[in-house]
Amino acid sequence: MLSFCILILGLWIIFRDREGVFRLFSVLILAGLIGLITQKYLQSSDYTELSLELAKSLFFLAAIGYLLQFLKQSSIAQFGILFIGLYFSWGLNADSKEASTVNSPLPDQNGEFLIQIEKRNLSDVTTWSYALDAKIKRAFHPSQPDITSMDDYYILDIKQGTYEEIASKLASNTQIEWVENNEVIPFEFPAKSGTTTKDELNTLSNDPSVALQWHLQHLGMSKYFNYFSEKALKPTKKAKLFILDTGIDKRHEDLSVNSINAAQDKQGHGTHCAGVAAAITNNKIGVASFAPSVDWVEVHGIQVIGDIGFGTQVDIINGIIQATDAGADVISMSLGGITNQEREKAYNEAVRYANQKGTIVVVAAGNANLDGKRYSPANAENVIVVTSLNQNDEKSGFSNHVSNIAMGISAPGENIFSTTPSNTYTPYSGTSMAAPQVAGLVAVIKAIRPELDTKKIYSILSRTGKETKNTLVTGKLIQPYEAIQLLIAE
Repeated sequence: MLSFCILILGLWIIFRDREGVFRLFSVLILAGLIGLITQKYLQSSDYTELSLELAKSLFFLAAIGYLLQFLKQSSIAQFGILFIGLYFSWGLNADSKEASTVNSPLPDQNGEFLIQIEKRNLSDVTTWSYALDAKIKRAFHPSQPDITSMDDYYILDIKQGTYEEIASKLASNTQIEWVENNEVIPFEFPAKSGTTTKDELNTLSNDPSVALQWHLQHLGMSKYFNYFSEKALKPTKKAKLFILDTGIDKRHEDLSVNSINAAQDKQGHGTHCAGVAAAITNNKIGVASFAPSVDWVEVHGIQVIGDIGFGTQVDIINGIIQATDAGADVISMSLGGITNQEREKAYNEAVRYANQKGTIVVVAAGNANLDGKRYSPANAENVIVVTSLNQNDEKSGFSNHVSNIAMGISAPGENIFSTTPSNTYTPYSGTSMAAPQVAGLVAVIKAIRPELDTKKIYSILSRTGKETKNTLVTGKLIQPYEAIQLLIAE
């Protein structure tokens, strides 16, 4: 529709002196603008995004109009500008279409629907599902069902009929309180980076590979570690940090890990995230992290992404509940994908359950250069969402943005050197690498002040954070030293 508006505007300016052109093209321009506003409204997830998209389109349209008017003495130049405008507008339209279709998830074939049923209706819905030759089973088993409705969710596995037919029947069944897809989430594995640059001045700890961890130097971690030593800070408790991922190599030389179901990691992603957040600092092995010593953070792993790189919405939510019930202070999730759901109630319920039990949830924004609002679980309520920055404090080209996310923050995410399985170390790039930096820092904060909730911790991170080159889309860059300093002062 933007291309149509540019074409009509261009023809109106070029041929406006001809008889009858003004009236005809004035009507077409008005129709085009109405169509453009309607299109952006349908494509946008909220009014903020709608305003941004409309402002971008109208600015582009005005710029083309100005150039065409400026070059009115040369029709050849005007047609050239018109062609260039149409070319770039097609690119903007392609970006918009990609935002609505990329990585569109499919439901799990072994349990397509996640449904919520009040206990008084369970017997009737079960009988109803048998008539459809569908199997129904409890999805989640929280240890404190009295404070959550998560135990009212069930997985429906259909055997006959099409997905669309069953979806229609579910929507019309008044005994079913809520329905959403149990989406299969294809894992976004981060890019393996090239050779890391060794910074000989980076002597933050006695770990031999700390010189390859540019992000620690960039975040001012020398002041951070010195502050712990100078103030002789001690943890109030050892914070439990849960990495929900592909598993963690429990035998890695630079990690101290307790795993529920994640003693190995065939993909290497979870092991890398664990090292970024809480590798053992100052043990003369490998790399350093945000944990000043082994006394501060206890790392746990739950595998929610399978060995071949897929997980389901139910798997991830189960991981949140498991970690919460095991006493998690912080949950770090470097995972997610674009969602078909207008609103995913189950994710929000799971995070609310975690928050009620004192758990902070940190999530990667995603790596598709889109609006993080389109990604789950980054679009869940009351989670801290992390974007990736490069060394110039600019949003990484791959990183989703957090313009429409309530609690967005940023950390370095390119060429991050960390632990990988079998006592190896590898640099990766992605929001997956940025999120565990925030999670590691939050775990240390919780070790000092266990009573702090998500909003209070985010306030500390944001108030002490540093402006980036585009803070509106990235959130502020965490400043670990300043955050701990403010924490102690309050």
